Amino acid sequence: MSEASANYGIQQSGGVSQVGNQAVGPGAHAVGGALWATAPGVDVPALVARLVEVLDRHRDELPDATRAVAAELRLQLARQNPEPARVTALLQRLAALAAPVAPVASAVTEVLRAVQQAS
Repeated sequence: MSEASANYGIQQSGGVSQVGNQAVGPGAHAVGGALWATAPGVDVPALVARLVEVLDRHRDELPDATRAVAAELRLQLARQNPEPARVTALLQRLAALAAPVAPVASAVTEVLRAVQQAS
């Protein structure tokens, strides 16, 4: 196979794939961006604000551990340079805790997706 016709695609069968930065092929490179630099049209701070509102509105329906994880997430996001991996881990934990409360689970999923696009 010549270099011009090489296929550097990725194949996956089944399962779930969450990919951060990725580069494939000769000369390819992947550069991580800031936590808030997402796809055009995605307003992560607005999504986070919405998540906080939904968490507050449904606090009585959520396990106590949810408050601790949400507080830690707020602290991480308030940092000048939030750690994307830590934010993602906290959002994943929050998603697991909030799964029974659909509005909260949906809001967490939106923020998690936006953060993963940015990472």
